[in-house]
Amino acid sequence: MSTVSPSRAVAGFDSATAMLRAVSLALRGKRFAVLGQSRLMSAPLHLSNLLPEGLRTQLYRISGTAEGVTPSMLSSIDMQQVASWMTGHYEDLPPQYPGVVIGSSNGAMTHLCAAAGIPWLPQTMLVPVRWPGNDPDRPVLAAQFGAEVADPLLANNPDVVLHHMHDGNQDRLMIDLMTYFRLKWLRLPRAYEEFLATRLMPGAPIVLVDCELSWPVTRIGDRHVFQTGAYGGLRPDEYLGGSPRVAEFLAEQGSVRRSFDAPAADDHAPEAEWGFEPSLGVDIDRWAAAHGHPVHRITLADPHGLSAAVADMHREWLLAADRPADRLLVESFVMLDPVGVNQAGLVPFWTAFPVRDALHAVAGHLRERRYRDVDVLMFPHGVRSAGIAEPEDWLRLREHGAAVRLPATDVARYPADFAALAAYSSAIPRGDDRLVRIGVRKILDQLDHARAT
Repeated sequence: MSTVSPSRAVAGFDSATAMLRAVSLALRGKRFAVLGQSRLMSAPLHLSNLLPEGLRTQLYRISGTAEGVTPSMLSSIDMQQVASWMTGHYEDLPPQYPGVVIGSSNGAMTHLCAAAGIPWLPQTMLVPVRWPGNDPDRPVLAAQFGAEVADPLLANNPDVVLHHMHDGNQDRLMIDLMTYFRLKWLRLPRAYEEFLATRLMPGAPIVLVDCELSWPVTRIGDRHVFQTGAYGGLRPDEYLGGSPRVAEFLAEQGSVRRSFDAPAADDHAPEAEWGFEPSLGVDIDRWAAAHGHPVHRITLADPHGLSAAVADMHREWLLAADRPADRLLVESFVMLDPVGVNQAGLVPFWTAFPVRDALHAVAGHLRERRYRDVDVLMFPHGVRSAGIAEPEDWLRLREHGAAVRLPATDVARYPADFAALAAYSSAIPRGDDRLVRIGVRKILDQLDHARAT
């Protein structure tokens, strides 16, 4: 039986694959425009806002489902081939690098890679599985479905652990016709080992991005857990036990339920999308010790743990280059552009999603620093999820003394404002093609200093 091609098996809309494209493009000096897709994709995205909201959201559902594999295809997915496909993103680039980053997906990290000129290899990959019977409000059924279909995938791929994730809040539209299988490497795949052995300069550091965010899970098997909910607008206990916010949200969605029908959690595990599986770190330490490479670990409590430090580093670099450092760009999920930000002389502050926690993180940054302009990008999930920060909430950041704009957002159509996925590119002004390049070790020293203070 032939294997499923990696580009078919792994979602193109996920954080890991999008950020992999963003970093590989940055190493070529190219912008991450229209999510790294062809410019031809921008036209249908812009035209989508001419449609009524119901049709826009239906097209969003269908386009996401088109990326999913069928359950029968799971036995033909070879994750070692996926690893080769990922390292292949750097195939035609310089033969060796002064460092490499491995681990958790993180938008702030893409800016460090761009500035240092080094690649990133993800730990986590999303395999979306088509399932028309999914019910966003009944994760218990999704857990049962995963238990029925996942064994062939796991049997053929002993080096991964499956985190089956079901978020009926933020991912409500996308999981209407499919479910999310997130796979994390337990040890270095062969392609990663070969990449480290052949593409790293002698003694170059391996940087681990270790997001320690964990989540209550239901254990299905030795290498299979089920996660109800996900990092974003709601707490884990709200997904599992309900809350007034959940009840209000479900009522607004026309659901007959007032809490999610979730399986009981009996364990904790790294959060499916952002968390780091420690066993990979152990294997990297082993390989690095045997091959003479130091390992530098960046430990984060949550996905926003790097954002303020990276923003401050960009401010320092701009000021050192006699450039103004008073324009902040708040990025959202995969709406980011390391090269565009660098060339335009903007200060990036990456946020995972446009939710209240992200808003509070940005407000905390603004309380201690002075900016003239703040432009906010807002990723459109298509649903007014519980915990969302509305456009007017972001505009209130002007209380901190800056002019605040939402340059890519059609406020009247948000959160079903899918044209924003193309419009964010033009919201970042054209720069002068100067790229700030900073040595890897200087960046690591600055991060150590930021943590110490």
